[in-house]
Amino acid sequence: MSFSWSKIRRWLTLYLLPILSVLLFLIFLRWIVTTVMPVVWVETKYQYRKTLITVFHVPDLKSLIIPNFSWMTWEGISNHQQYGIRIPAIFLDEPVVFNVDPNDNSQYTQALKEGIAHASSTAFPDNPGLGYYFAHSSSGEVDLRNNAIFYLLGKLKEGDKIFIWYDQKKFEYQVYGQLIVEPNEVNFLYQEYDGEKIVLQTCWPPGSDRQRLLVFAERVGQ
Repeated sequence: MSFSWSKIRRWLTLYLLPILSVLLFLIFLRWIVTTVMPVVWVETKYQYRKTLITVFHVPDLKSLIIPNFSWMTWEGISNHQQYGIRIPAIFLDEPVVFNVDPNDNSQYTQALKEGIAHASSTAFPDNPGLGYYFAHSSSGEVDLRNNAIFYLLGKLKEGDKIFIWYDQKKFEYQVYGQLIVEPNEVNFLYQEYDGEKIVLQTCWPPGSDRQRLLVFAERVGQ
């Protein structure tokens, strides 16, 4: 059986092109849901709280209604006081999964579904050396809750506080620097560090995995 070009074009027009159009639309919709929406949600919450602080000098409506209730009085309190991280400057308060193998895809993928991962073989809180923590800035995974935990990491500046809870004990750190590196640049993990330091890492820029953003902080208040 032979087909004429006109029949082939008709078949493409009637069947193949509509199917391809639907597939492309579904891919685009998935990207919107898994990558764009989490980022927009996190950024909107951040801008909303920043506006309240700028205009009313309070971080949320509860503080506006009850003036004595202030973020600044409980910035060192977390909803995850067993294992967690709180960064008041970007309104982050998330659980941490400690001792995760960063070379084991299944292990760190599961950890990132729960929150922030602490890399095994790096320092734990209250120990000298570098503790390494990583999470998504934006991810294509279908996990809206945790797709953009570290999206706001780039807004941190020198002097911002970071609180880590480990085994119900609180440890305070202060940001002292940022660095953008290529994915294979991991020399920072093997350097010698005086005292106790941490590094927070995420993919950069948000929505891609071309580079990595590193935020360094050091222990204070010992």
